[in-house]
Formats: sequence, C-alpha cells, structure tokens
Amino acid sequence: MQKLHVVVSLLLYLIYLTVSVQSQNSPDAPSMQALKASLGNPENLGWSDPDPCKWSHVQCVNNRVTNIQIGDQNLKGTLPLELNNLTSLTKLEVMRNQLSGSIPSLAGLNSLQQVLFNDNNFAYIPPDFFSGLTSLQIISLDYNPFSAWEITDNLKDASGLQIFSANGANVTGTIPDFLGGDTFPGLTTLHLAFNNLQGPIPFSFAKTSIQSLWLNGQKSDSKLNGSIAVIQSMTYLTEVWLHGNRFTGPIPDLSGLSNLNYLSLRDNQLTGTVPFSVVNLPNLAKLNLTNNLLQGPTPKFDTSKVDVDMIAGTNNFCLDEPGVACDSRVDVLLSTLESVGYPVGIAESWQGNDPCNIWRGVACSGGNITVVNFKYLGLWGTISPNFYMIPSLKQLLLSNNSLTGIIPNELTSLPDLRKLDVSNNNLYGEVPNFRSNVVVITQGNPNLGK
Repeated sequence: MQKLHVVVSLLLYLIYLTVSVQSQNSPDAPSMQALKASLGNPENLGWSDPDPCKWSHVQCVNNRVTNIQIGDQNLKGTLPLELNNLTSLTKLEVMRNQLSGSIPSLAGLNSLQQVLFNDNNFAYIPPDFFSGLTSLQIISLDYNPFSAWEITDNLKDASGLQIFSANGANVTGTIPDFLGGDTFPGLTTLHLAFNNLQGPIPFSFAKTSIQSLWLNGQKSDSKLNGSIAVIQSMTYLTEVWLHGNRFTGPIPDLSGLSNLNYLSLRDNQLTGTVPFSVVNLPNLAKLNLTNNLLQGPTPKFDTSKVDVDMIAGTNNFCLDEPGVACDSRVDVLLSTLESVGYPVGIAESWQGNDPCNIWRGVACSGGNITVVNFKYLGLWGTISPNFYMIPSLKQLLLSNNSLTGIIPNELTSLPDLRKLDVSNNNLYGEVPNFRSNVVVITQGNPNLGK
C-alpha cells in the first residue's frame, strides 16, 4: 500500500508539473506578462501566478485568454503592443483607470466582441485600430485626450457593431455616411458628443436602427449644422441629443417616432413652428427647446408627463403663453416660409405678434401687409402658393435668390397685386396669366417658359 501511495503521489506530481509547464508555455503567457509589466506590476491585481489563466479579472478557455476585465482598478501605465497577439480575446475592459500612451492596434483580432477604453488618459488611437475586428459589437472610447482623429473606413469590418461610443474623444471631420445605411444593421447606440465634428447628419441615417443618438456639444467652430430632417425617418429612436450645435431649419414631423422618450434640441438655430406631432408624442418624457429661433405659437405640453425646458423669451414665438394662437397675419407669413425652409436671417427679425412692427422684408399700411420683399436673401426652395392668403399684398419681390419650381398660379388671384419680381432665380414652367395691370419681371430665369 505504501508503494502504491508513493506511485499515485508521483503521478499526481507529474500531472501537476505537466499542467504547470503547459500553463507557462501557453501562447498567451508572454503577452500577459507584457501587460503586467506595462501596468507596473500592480499589487492590487495579485497577478503573481505564472499562469495568467489563474489571474483575477482574467478568464481563459482551453488555456487561451478570452477576457481581460480590469476596469475601475486605479491602474496606471500603458497597454503593450503584445495585446494584439491574444487571438482568442473576446472582451477587453480597462475603463475608468489612469492609463496613458497609445492604444495598441487590435487589428485582426477577429474574436474580439467588447472593448471598453473609456475614462482614461490615452493620447492616441492608431488608424488601423478597427481593421479586421469582424466580431466587434461594443466599443467605448469616451473621455480620453486623444490627438485629433477621424472615424476611418476600416470600421466597416465590424458589421455586427451594436454600440459605438466616443464622447469627448477629439473625433474630427464629418460624420461618415457609412455609419448609416445598411453597413451596421444592428447599430442601436451612436454617441459622439463633445467632439470636434462638423457638417450635417448624413441622409443615410434614415435607414438605421439607432435608438440612442448623442451628437450634442460639438466644439469645432462650425459645429454640426444643416437640417435635422433625417431624424423623421429614424423610427427606432428613443433619445436624440442634438443640443449645442448650429442646426437650422424646422423641426420635422416626428409622428413616426412613437418610442421617443428624450428630445434635446436646445442651443441651436432651429426655426419654423413646433409641429403638433412633437406635442403629441406618446412616450415623450423630456424635451429641451430653449435658445433657438422657433416661431409661431408657443406649444403647450402636458407638464405632468413631459419635463419641458423651454425658457420664455429664448425663442421667437409670437406669444409667451403656451397654446395661445398667433395673429392670423403671423400664421400666413410663416406659412409662406415653409417652402424655403424658414431661413435663419428672416427668423432672427420676425419677433412678436405684429408683423407690421419692423419685420424684415415686410411693409404694411394701416395694419395690412402690402409688400413682401425677399430680394437678395439667398433663398433656396420654391415659391409658396400661400402668398395668395395676403389679399392686401401689392408687391411681391423675390428676385436674386436661388428659387426653383414654378410661379404658383394662385398668385393671380391677389386682388391688389401690382408688381411681381422673380428675376434672377432658377424658375421653370409657364408664366401664369396675371391681370394686365400687374408688372411681372421674370428675366434671368433661363428655363422659364420651358
């Protein structure tokens, strides 16, 4: 029996030695030792065993490292280039530490699914970082002092991407078109707030399944700008943060966004009236509209259901009291601007409830609107037929813009019209038959009459 016990003990010892040697000779051991060294051999992690698969915050499958989860450990130091050798890695979490230097390239790690680098002091992200990350689902780069970088085409390799978050990460340039469309059919979260982005929201976003869109607080001189019309088609949205930019034009019809919970549009240059579809959103809980150039009546929300940030006097509503109708002349004039996108230059001047009180381009007599003069305003769009609802109108001056479309036939019904000047635009079609006493000036429209 004693000999048998010795033999069994010897076998167990040999098995232990074999496992130990195999662990130490694991393909991932050198890379993990490099990680340990680059972090300064932190005692709080307790990484003393030669086998990295026995380390805390590390998981392995078949002796290969799959998870490194060392977030919130008060770590300093850097990340080594050798992380790129961990070919079985699926999760890499180092968030909320004090790590610095460059993020190592993880190009080609096609098992990697989740990467959390947020809230550190990383200074650089390599341009090939996303190449070959075909399994990537979640990436967080928030709040790192990166040198300026742009989102490159190699992100397309991660077609299964679900969450892309890079708030406060010094992202520059424009928002790439490929973030919309069919490139990332599962993308639900896109957070790019507090960066240096500029330009418009791509039209390709109309075809996404994005639920949470944060683009607020861009720091570039021009910020994000242009229309926000594309969000009308983003029917999966639950929250939209666009505040602190230079978006212009009207708020679109949002009746299709039945799941929208949080809409933040404050501190932009949005114009036009607030659509009833926004007031009637069934799940809206929070709305920010302060500091824009919104016009028409102040919308009235059910404040028992919706937390509304809409400070009186910070828009150009005709009256401050919610739900009270504007003067009918105001309504008509605003309706004529819809076809040209409610220009900022006009909205800045049109304040109050009396259009005869020094409104840009508007002249009155006895409280009646007699002249609308929109010459040289850089207008795009078409001529609104709603001018026919101003029966006192004597002169309609729209020359030297970039208007297209036709001259509306409805204008021929204006009883007091004496002059219509649409010269130097891009109009086409036939000129309607106006009364003989109406002076119609049309030169400079090479396609008019065609």
